[in-house]
Amino acid sequence: MDIIIDLLKTILSFVKKILDSILNRFMELNIFEKALIINTLLAFFAIILPIARYFIFETWFYINNPLAVYMIAIVILIYVLHYLSDYLSPAIQLAIKSLANLYYMGWVIYIHLSRELSRAPYELTAGYYLNIAVPAIFTVFSALSFLFYGRE
Repeated sequence: MDIIIDLLKTILSFVKKILDSILNRFMELNIFEKALIINTLLAFFAIILPIARYFIFETWFYINNPLAVYMIAIVILIYVLHYLSDYLSPAIQLAIKSLANLYYMGWVIYIHLSRELSRAPYELTAGYYLNIAVPAIFTVFSALSFLFYGRE
């Protein structure tokens, strides 16, 4: 029984060290980079929440985001660009982030305006607006990070 307890203590100690290093790394970031990381949580909800719903056969049916995989790609792109900061200039990073986010936001708006989400009459849900807000937040805070801290 002592072996199991010692093993659990070792595992918990290892997990605590990893979490402490992640927290310390997070605290070293500037405020705008922190906002980008927190916005990743919103991106997760933008991916999983339905973007529209329609009422048929006395029940609500929900429409998932057909562009969700691209939001995942944008989040991965932002983190990859962060780790490539030694090789790419901050202006190029900002341009790539902004173009990717604005392109995604444009397609989200286009899908609704063209009524391509569903042939049934539908209404938008909070997930749709979150899919517009998340790329806008990524773009704004990336630009602010570049303007205030990009030349370090």
